[in-house]
This record gives sequence, C-alpha cells and structure tokens, in this order.
Amino acid sequence: MKQYTLGLPPELVDALEHLAGRDEKAIGDILRDALRNDLRRRTRARTDRVSRILAPLRAQLADDLADASDWYDLQHRLQAHGYQFVRCGGGLSLRDTDGQHVCNASEIGHGHAQLTRRFGRSIPQASQVMALTG
Repeated sequence: MKQYTLGLPPELVDALEHLAGRDEKAIGDILRDALRNDLRRRTRARTDRVSRILAPLRAQLADDLADASDWYDLQHRLQAHGYQFVRCGGGLSLRDTDGQHVCNASEIGHGHAQLTRRFGRSIPQASQVMALTG
C-alpha cells in the first residue's frame, strides 16, 4: 500500500477524530472509505453523462460509424451530421462544425484503436481527409 501525507485544516482533523472515536474506526479507514465512495460517485456521474447526453448522439451516428468503409467515408458521413473526428492525444475527438470538442470517439463506442484495426491504418491527417472528402 502506498503512503501519502495530507495537510488538513484543524476543523477537518477535529471532525475526523470525532468520527473515528464515535465509530471506533481508524482515521485512515475513514479517509479510504471517503475516497472510495467519491470515486464511485464520480464514475456514476460519468456513466450518467454518457447515458443522458451521449446516447442520442451515439444513436444518431451508429449506422454511419458501422457502415463506413474507410476513414474518408467515415469523415464524409460525419460531416453530413456536422461533425468530424480529429486526432487528440492518442485518441480521437469528435468535433462540431465550429471545432468544439463534443466527446471522445471511445465515448460513442468507436475508439481510435478499434477504428484503426478496422480500416487497416490510423486516421490520416485532417488536411488529407478534407482534400478527399471536400
């Protein structure tokens, strides 16, 4: 187990000591439980975002993502909906016509690695795609 040192304000230390005494638990256990619960909450919030916001987008693009024959075809199909994929770090970002990030490709079920395997190569540079899809 990795050790960390935390600087806590006095009122938080008092509250932790009170809880530890009341519940007969070590402060470290209380902190680990609190962090674990917060991480679960954050994961649920992300899952809820995907369900609520990205599910309609995923449904809108599903056929085009499934039927595209190559990167150029895929970009052309996405453009018809007002989107495009752009390299972003090691993955792909779905951008709208204003260039604003909408989501990661993996969030709509088609990550860069998966599409690279399917199309036999990584996404071409944007200038190459735009020149061919015009």
